[in-house]
Amino acid sequence: MNDYDTNNSNRRKIYFYLRDNELATKQDIAYNLELSLPTVTQYLEGLVEQGLVSCANKVAQHKVGGRFPVAYSYIADAKVAVGVDISKHHFESIIVDLDGNVLQYDSKRILYRRDDEYLAMLGDEVAKIIELAQVDKNRILGVGIAVPGLLDKTKSYVVDGRVIDNSGMTCDEFSKYIPYETKLIHDSDASGFAEFWKSTDIHNALYVSLCNSIGCAVFIDNKVYLGDGFFSGEIGHLNLIPDGKKCYCGQRGCLDPYCNAEVLSNHTGRDLNLFFEKMESGDEKLCKVWDTYLEHLSTAITDMRMMYGCTIIVGGYIGYHMKNHMETLYTKVDAKTPFGEKAVTYLFLCKQKMESVATGAALYFVEEFLNGV
Repeated sequence: MNDYDTNNSNRRKIYFYLRDNELATKQDIAYNLELSLPTVTQYLEGLVEQGLVSCANKVAQHKVGGRFPVAYSYIADAKVAVGVDISKHHFESIIVDLDGNVLQYDSKRILYRRDDEYLAMLGDEVAKIIELAQVDKNRILGVGIAVPGLLDKTKSYVVDGRVIDNSGMTCDEFSKYIPYETKLIHDSDASGFAEFWKSTDIHNALYVSLCNSIGCAVFIDNKVYLGDGFFSGEIGHLNLIPDGKKCYCGQRGCLDPYCNAEVLSNHTGRDLNLFFEKMESGDEKLCKVWDTYLEHLSTAITDMRMMYGCTIIVGGYIGYHMKNHMETLYTKVDAKTPFGEKAVTYLFLCKQKMESVATGAALYFVEEFLNGV
């Protein structure tokens, strides 16, 4: 390791030590990280100058020679990131700090359109949420833009965007009116990333996003598996029922037209909350719709388990409403498994809820920043 690597490593150690501990003196840091006091002092001064660490605290219990020593602390909102979720009927925006805490959130029912007026609105909404959060522009790491569709992540454009008519659109087009660094992110990858960002006990998993279209993020060794093409995680196009309902992709029998959220919300005027409210109140017709939905979902989950043999997390709009229905889903999955294992051991409900896509889109910038400290 050269001098630069050593210096960078020591700086990171000090920064993350403070991130993991509420307060620490120079002496605490030097002792616990086994670094010299001059080394700790040098890097602390640099971190304070950058605004990443505060030295505005005193530690009473360590009073020495009549003076209270300075205690240093990590500043979670020293930098922030913006995330936006673009879907067919809604637009969500969010601002998170370096711990992933939500500082500001907004959601609007706006119909997506492929025109300049919509892109201008996108820029206005980003500016608006930054103003609402009263965030200094110099603290903004960037804006993550999450969209449905098959993405070429190396060239940052939408290869196939039939869900909302965004085929061929680039990150530069989406960010035309956004004066910050941007990233174009697949919505399912963003949602899955938000779920895994703070996870310490799950390393291989499928994150199943049950929204108005179906997506999936495949995580292997804590990283999104992209596959050799653009199709990794496209479980919405697994063939569920041969020659069944027509899918937006042009094929018949795909999982998507049987298990996307609109399969349920279309029964209650596109209001998913109302569907669950009425179904859980005993509406006979909606209860039958829900039971059929779970039968189809349980079949798909069984297939996914057989293919990957890993943890499966149910998320998206449906995941938000699943808390009281997991036992029913477990029972249906268990009835289909060929090996006698119990679904409760590998099938879990998402922790992140409705804002997961926008949150994940923002967290890509936070992760990039933390990796570069």
